[in-house]
Amino acid sequence: MPVKMITMAMHSNRALNPLWVLLVSLICTTIMHTQVAAEQQQQENSKAKLPHVYRNAHILISRDTHTVVPLRSIIYQPSKNQSRVVELPSGKFRFWPAFLAKNRDWLLTFEVTLDQAKGEKPIPESKLEEFAKIHRTVIATYRQNPISVRPYKGKEDSPSKTQQ
Repeated sequence: MPVKMITMAMHSNRALNPLWVLLVSLICTTIMHTQVAAEQQQQENSKAKLPHVYRNAHILISRDTHTVVPLRSIIYQPSKNQSRVVELPSGKFRFWPAFLAKNRDWLLTFEVTLDQAKGEKPIPESKLEEFAKIHRTVIATYRQNPISVRPYKGKEDSPSKTQQ
């Protein structure tokens, strides 16, 4: 609307009053400032929308670095390391092998089979008890790379065949 008023004033035969120009400029500036502030707020809110690699993963942080591991790849997490699994990344991204090498003091890997990862075979209970004793975060790996581990499904009782 202020632009429309300026256009009408320019096309009229009257000379533009400096106060009128100042008032219209002030109104336009205020409107633009409000729009810019709204866009900045929208950009800040969109920061929570992380790239897909972060949305489908656990984010592990240590000092000034972070990495990602697949969801359900953390087999054991002691309470003292809870703060190392976060929602938002911070620091420099490191690929898994480099991150693991620098954080062996609190991370441990455990090689699983594909059947264990699929949930067709359980991770031995004795191993889970061992993990609790060492107080380190345990990440499931397959061929040295983190992998998701589905919960053990268990075998349903198969119907017995009747003999004829």
